[in-house]
Amino acid sequence: MALHDADAAARFPGPDSYQVLGWIHEALKPETYLEVGVLGGCSLRLAQPPTVALGIDPAPLDDGPWSTDTQLFRLTSTEFFTQHDPRRLLGGKPVAFAFIDGRHLFDQVIEDLFHLERHMAPHGIVALHDTIPLDRETSARRRTTEFYTGDVWKTLPFLRQERPDLEFVTVETAPTGLTLIRGWDPNRSVAPPSDRVAEFAALDFDYFERHSPEFLEPVPNDRAAVEAFCQNTPVQSIRSSGSVIFSRSR
Repeated sequence: MALHDADAAARFPGPDSYQVLGWIHEALKPETYLEVGVLGGCSLRLAQPPTVALGIDPAPLDDGPWSTDTQLFRLTSTEFFTQHDPRRLLGGKPVAFAFIDGRHLFDQVIEDLFHLERHMAPHGIVALHDTIPLDRETSARRRTTEFYTGDVWKTLPFLRQERPDLEFVTVETAPTGLTLIRGWDPNRSVAPPSDRVAEFAALDFDYFERHSPEFLEPVPNDRAAVEAFCQNTPVQSIRSSGSVIFSRSR
């Protein structure tokens, strides 16, 4: 774990993903927030008043107190979206900001996004963790390491092909990137074809190494770039011209 942490820190100097999430909260000042994958509670605690927050995790390591009005659901994300209506829990309001960092499997992330889109605000943003895998071993579908991203990265080429209407950028932040996605439309929330999901789930790490420049849309790890995306600035205007992602030998 320590070696992987050191590798991630060296690869992505500067603020880590928690600080980037804090910038997003400060830029958006969202009325509502939903988080999949609470674990130790560090990211859920970034939500500040008057934001109303929902946390979803079958086995969180922390159950508060939180920084703002927060409900914690000890459920898997599939169970939560099957049993609950987020809008009702949020006082009839849609989700303005969401963070997904739960089960680190591509097909689960796609399911979570499909469910979540039905409840997203027109200008809402979803942050997706672990979209720049560290290496082949830590990004396998079967977990064998403590440091683990799973195959979340496959979400981005999938969305690029299946949902070209969505816009996203990937912040080059430790430990393994943070992708911000906007353009959600509840009327487009249709379950993706199972054969396409299976096709992308079968991709291996070689695909990431060959094609990641085509779908990551990297932006600098700085507050200005993150705030620009939150303010609906065109992606082309904030993309990184000197990405660190592809600069190291593999």
